[in-house]
Amino acid sequence: MPSEIARKDDSKAIELLKKRLSGFETEEGRLKGFSYQPRVNDVIITTTPKAGTTWMQQICHQLRSDGDMTFDEISEVVPYIELAFDQGQDLESAQFGHDDELPRLFKTHVWEPHCPKAPKTIVVLRHPNDVLVSFYHFFEDWFFEPGTLSLESFAEEFWLARGIPQCRMENASYFYHLTSWYARRADETVLFVFYEDLKEDLEEQVTRIARFLSTSRHDLSKSVPKCVELSSFEVMKANEVKFNEKLSKLTRNEACGLPKTAGMSKTKIRRGNCGVELSIELRARIDAKWHDIVKPVTGCDDYNQLREQF
Repeated sequence: MPSEIARKDDSKAIELLKKRLSGFETEEGRLKGFSYQPRVNDVIITTTPKAGTTWMQQICHQLRSDGDMTFDEISEVVPYIELAFDQGQDLESAQFGHDDELPRLFKTHVWEPHCPKAPKTIVVLRHPNDVLVSFYHFFEDWFFEPGTLSLESFAEEFWLARGIPQCRMENASYFYHLTSWYARRADETVLFVFYEDLKEDLEEQVTRIARFLSTSRHDLSKSVPKCVELSSFEVMKANEVKFNEKLSKLTRNEACGLPKTAGMSKTKIRRGNCGVELSIELRARIDAKWHDIVKPVTGCDDYNQLREQF
């Protein structure tokens, strides 16, 4: 993860979490990722963490490859821009099929001002309540031990405490990431996809994505049926070892002060109905952030209104 600002009132559990996360990316590696020069058919997938990144990586790769599942871990074939150098990956390398007119695919969690300017960008959005809970469970039993950090503390001291990045080593909060990309909503080179729409009608959304990814030589619509099948919850769950971050864990855990295999038993493939775990008070805090940051930019009172707007 990028740098997290240490605060004097951080709890011991949050101090430890931030200390561990500080080793996940090197400054050299992150800045090398930002300096990569996108090519004419490159596509960047950008999300705030836990908003559907892995699902979109799978969808885009299946459309491009017409059903390839030979990869060991999804970030081998759809590299993570900020972490690629630290994992020994070259962002300039050829990707699937070694065909210059097939889209090369990349993922990132950065806001718009820090993102390399690709010819096409896919922005995936998800309800903030679900993002928060998913993020908490993602770190649990990897970067912190179960029972040592409550969801409320994680929310207040970590997730809600993020703001506007003060340098390229910091990530924007959920809310500023969203508003930074919202400014490009009318840009034909940017496709917005809602996580909830993927859940409600995967085929319809995959069809949209296929049209967006297609090039002058490659109509990817022919791959929609196969992609829908291989991007379903059932298939991804059955192949969850291909989506468990093992590439980053095996290469970066020890730099974070963790055992090399820490978090290897965790899965990222969950049904996604997370927000029900939030207390009334925490929901109110998230709503307040939305009204302070997102509403003035979008005019939307909440996330559901934003979906309707699109």
